[in-house]
Amino acid sequence: MAARIDDGALAGAHEHWRGVGLTELLRALDEAGLHIAENQRASLQERRRLADKTKAFRAVADERKADEVKGLLRAYQGEIDALTKRMRFAENEFLKLFKTLSAAPDPTPFLQGLAEERRQQRSAQGSAEAECERLRAKCAALDDENRRLREQSGTREGAEQRAQQLEAAMGDLVAQREREVREETAALVAHLRERESDLQQQLSAATRRLAQQDLAEAERVAPGADRDLVGRLAELEIVQSDLDHATARVADLQAQNAKLRSSLAQLTGDGADGTEGASVADTLADYRRQIRDLSEETRRLFDSLEKADAAAAHQRAQHDARTAAAESDLRAKDDELQRVRRELERRADYDEVRRELDVMKSVEFSAGGWGLDAGDDEAAAAPAADGDESLERLLVRRNKELENRLVDARTQLGEAGASAERHQARAQALEAALAQKTALAERLEADLLRVGAGGGNGDGDGDGAGGAAAAAGAAEAVEMQAMGADAGGVLQIVTGQRDRFRERNMELEDELRGQAAALGELQRQAAQAKQDNLRLYEEIKYLRSYTAGGSSQQQQPLPRDATSVSIAQSKFSRGVDMDAVDAKYKTAYEESLNPFSAFHRRESARRMRSMALFDRLVYMFSSFVAANRRARMAALAYAALLHLLVIGALYRAVLAADDAPGERVPA
Repeated sequence: MAARIDDGALAGAHEHWRGVGLTELLRALDEAGLHIAENQRASLQERRRLADKTKAFRAVADERKADEVKGLLRAYQGEIDALTKRMRFAENEFLKLFKTLSAAPDPTPFLQGLAEERRQQRSAQGSAEAECERLRAKCAALDDENRRLREQSGTREGAEQRAQQLEAAMGDLVAQREREVREETAALVAHLRERESDLQQQLSAATRRLAQQDLAEAERVAPGADRDLVGRLAELEIVQSDLDHATARVADLQAQNAKLRSSLAQLTGDGADGTEGASVADTLADYRRQIRDLSEETRRLFDSLEKADAAAAHQRAQHDARTAAAESDLRAKDDELQRVRRELERRADYDEVRRELDVMKSVEFSAGGWGLDAGDDEAAAAPAADGDESLERLLVRRNKELENRLVDARTQLGEAGASAERHQARAQALEAALAQKTALAERLEADLLRVGAGGGNGDGDGDGAGGAAAAAGAAEAVEMQAMGADAGGVLQIVTGQRDRFRERNMELEDELRGQAAALGELQRQAAQAKQDNLRLYEEIKYLRSYTAGGSSQQQQPLPRDATSVSIAQSKFSRGVDMDAVDAKYKTAYEESLNPFSAFHRRESARRMRSMALFDRLVYMFSSFVAANRRARMAALAYAALLHLLVIGALYRAVLAADDAPGERVPA
């Protein structure tokens, strides 16, 4: 169990942390971070300038180096002084922060102590509520007992009235028998007095023992409770015990009175004289006196009981008041604890937020050096070569790799598109040439057929179109013979040309198939490049959101032109229109992330798996027919053929039905 927190220590810790001023300290650290970032940027520019001067100094001739080395040394000395100032500024800021936080106490024990105190208060509240419930139950029991005693008092008054009536009736009956029963009555009265004294002694002893036991029990059960309340409860229990004994005593006396009345009735039945009546009258007077004493004692007990009830009510009211005060204090402490917990939860991620802020600052401050050359990058990264790479350097390197991959993918995509366009144009040109050659071959074959037909039918009639064609063929044959070439030689020439055209056509078809395969490969590469571009777009969007999230966590955001990590600032993507990239790939990227499409695909697959085999085959066949143009045309032709067949069969059946009555022979 944690130790109880000292109020002085808690107040001291609160005052110290309030004196620290965490918000102002963070604002000062942000300003110092901006100053450090500005110093880093200035240092980078100065290193560039020194690198340029060093290169220029190396290029200077040897005879001029003696004059130039002084300026170079002054520049280096100035850079050393600037580095010293920046280092002193960083050291001063660190020492200031350390001085502020070195004496600050650890808030963890205080928060743990507050939580432990709240738990103890809850436990104490539970104990107080249990004690209150117990007292309420005890008061209810006392109220019930009081009500029962009041009912018994009413019963006793009725019994007294009946006794008075009986006494009035017996007065006349026992007057004659009083002398005979005097001795017996005197002995009985003595015995009753002895019994009464014994009962009084036993009652006193029992009362003392009960009081001692109640006090011991109260001290044992609740040693830390209120002594006054325990004493009041013990008095209530003593009064209750006295009341019980008095009630028992009244009942015993009533039983003895009943016995006496029965004895008197017996004596009255046997006969009596005047002296016996006088003795009975004395005895009755004694009984009346005892009854009056008992009535007074009963009233005294009732008064004591009412006083005890009033005291119990007063104690209950005080206990309720203390309980209410304790509950109000507990609620106040609960509110304070809840406030402290909320404050703790609000500041629980301070280290994580601070680390992310430092990382994003480093990334954003390093964004200005992305346009450096390879030599400058190596020079800038040389101081950190001995240690492990930090997260911001990994992010910068990853961003550069993504930019390189994006540029390479764009280049490959452009080259693939240009190559596909060239191959498409070449394929169209080849198709046009093939169509031209095919038409020329068909025309040559027609001319050859016409020439052959003209040679075989030259002696026939010259009427009509056939005669004209024959005449034309004859004229061509004559011209060809005049040129010195016979029909057989021309046929061989034309056949050879046709064979060459066929070979050329086959070569062109092979080349066309190769171009089609190359075009398919280029299309596949273009699709792969598109997928790569989608992934690159996703990574770029992630980096943008990561940078935007880091910038939004700062209390004082930096200027956009100085801190935003943008791909367009790098040397690899300065000529790229990012709006066009967003418009081109944003729709495809969002479609790939659409949960409804993925849900539709999963539901379709689930319904396909739940279908029967025949239904699945029918669905696959219908999907194939709906997706393939030739399959749709074949299905349409098949349906039309079936319709025509059915219509023809119906038509023939109708004709057969119409012709059947005319062919029937009469009987």
